[in-house]
Amino acid sequence: MARRKMAPRRRAPRATSILGLAEGYVQANIVTEELMKVNPIEFVVGDVVSGVSSGGGISLIEIIRRPELLGTIGMNASNPSKLANIAVQSLVARAAFKFGKRILRPNINLLNRLVFRPANIGVKL
Repeated sequence: MARRKMAPRRRAPRATSILGLAEGYVQANIVTEELMKVNPIEFVVGDVVSGVSSGGGISLIEIIRRPELLGTIGMNASNPSKLANIAVQSLVARAAFKFGKRILRPNINLLNRLVFRPANIGVKL
């Protein structure tokens, strides 16, 4: 007798983690602040209001207009003190998020179970 095929296992769709996005933003902020003197939003958007400068920072729009700014970013990236500063800040941020997630794990699981999963919006903490 032929074996019956089993139905494929159903998996819940992967949810976007708010804490993961926040950690990514913090890491991006560390790098853009050290190398380009702007936060990630100012880097992508540039000067929101024309005529008002971002305080001397380098934005993506400015890099497109003036490619020689890549040399400035390269010089900043080759500076050992800046690289050490980026490394230390990244390690501290990673450790803080890991420690915070561990401490708040019961509350995070409760919120995910009672709020985000029933809402079915594809987001979790």
